[in-house]
Amino acid sequence: MVSSVTNYNRISGLASGIDTDTLVAQMVKAQSSQLNKLQQAKILNSWKTDAYREINTKLDDFRKSVEGLRLQSTFIKQTITSSQPDKIGVSISGKPTAASYTISSASLATPAQGASVNITVPGRTTKADAAFSFNLTGTGTELIDIAKDDTADQIISKINEKSSTTGIKASFFDGSSSIILTTIATGDSADIKIDSVTTNNLGIVDGSIKSAPNFGAYSVGKNALPGSVTINGLTLSISSNSFVYDDMKIDLKSKIDATDPSVSIQTANDTQAVFDSIKTFVDKYNQLIDDLNKKVSEKKYRDFPPLLDDQKKDMKDNDIKLWDDKAKSGVLKNDSTISGFLIQLRNSLTEATGGITSSPKTLTDIGITPSKSYLDHGKLELDETKLKSVLDNNLEGVKSLFTKTSNLGKSSDSTVTSIAKHNDSGIGWRIYDRINSTIADLASTAGSPNSYVDTSSLMAKQLKTINTNLNKEQDRIAQYENNLYKKFSAMETAMSKLNSQSSWLSQQLGLG
Repeated sequence: MVSSVTNYNRISGLASGIDTDTLVAQMVKAQSSQLNKLQQAKILNSWKTDAYREINTKLDDFRKSVEGLRLQSTFIKQTITSSQPDKIGVSISGKPTAASYTISSASLATPAQGASVNITVPGRTTKADAAFSFNLTGTGTELIDIAKDDTADQIISKINEKSSTTGIKASFFDGSSSIILTTIATGDSADIKIDSVTTNNLGIVDGSIKSAPNFGAYSVGKNALPGSVTINGLTLSISSNSFVYDDMKIDLKSKIDATDPSVSIQTANDTQAVFDSIKTFVDKYNQLIDDLNKKVSEKKYRDFPPLLDDQKKDMKDNDIKLWDDKAKSGVLKNDSTISGFLIQLRNSLTEATGGITSSPKTLTDIGITPSKSYLDHGKLELDETKLKSVLDNNLEGVKSLFTKTSNLGKSSDSTVTSIAKHNDSGIGWRIYDRINSTIADLASTAGSPNSYVDTSSLMAKQLKTINTNLNKEQDRIAQYENNLYKKFSAMETAMSKLNSQSSWLSQQLGLG
């Protein structure tokens, strides 16, 4: 029952004996057919909007899975192998220019090293028996103050706090119960110097690697030493054992000299990766058109309009679900946007790519053909053996079939807006542009799948009109209901007065 516009006092048949509420409800119900239709139209609008957005999500997923087919990078992937991976590791970093390389000799580069000092202490938890201090010098000098009861871990922490000045880091080595000092700087000029040490029980003494070694064990810094590698007869100096040569990343793991066999590096087109990309396209395409064809051909049950809340009150949950399933069926039946997309996409796949003078010019040339069964609605069939053969023998041709770009038409044209550009472009671009166009069309119709607020789409504008008409109809019904109660109230009042007068006359005439 709709809400009342005006709150009248309702008199329920005290004088007339009429069940006023029931009678008013029946009369209002008879007047509510248009209101019910508007409420059902609102529900259908919501269902249709959701259905459009679901289709748009499917299209976006399809686009993401096949968009690489328009890019040349998809078709120029390569594999690379080393004949002795324990000595030479290799990987692709770009597009090597040769099919094979030979590394006949290699000497490893030595990286620069820092200096280090080993200071043996009585134990990690041994505490200083008295406060003491010392100067620590590397790239700069800092005074390190040690408090009574400081342990090796606390000394390490204090040294590391000053490392930005000294250029020295400290750590603990449990194996020999030692504080290890290491320079951050590398090279043969690196130095560690400790001086002005107060007597202590932890074994820290004056000393300098460069001028006055007084440490139990230390190592001096070392400069980097270049290595060399001979590739296809050309000897190169290397500063690192990992380097890039002709778009290959090469990792030297051990030296190769005259007594060792040469290492062979082989590159090849990765046709398996290309095959996987094309097979994914066929599989995803077939799934997409299956889903879309089901939507546009789904049966519409006109005898099952959307249920209103009042209708659901006396129904079981399972019955409501079964009814809703039929009511939702066919909301996109024969939809022109989706049907048009299916036709246009099929044309994009079957028409030859212009400007290509030799095979392959069509998908059929690489083993992809439309199904001969009309029940498949244009699904594709893949001859895997034929596709692999074409990829092995004419990868460049397959790349052109999918990735060819056209200079025809305006720069702003796409394969959707220009027939000439469409016919002159590769299949990958045709698919990509067609999907983009349809995604935009569906967003214009029902809003983006990710939008929470939509006021500009066609469905949103229709919903606004429905809500406006719905509010007007609710007000009209409410006013009609209140007018009925007003009239019944007037009738009850009049009949009450009439009954009172009749009773008085009966008394006066002695009839009572």
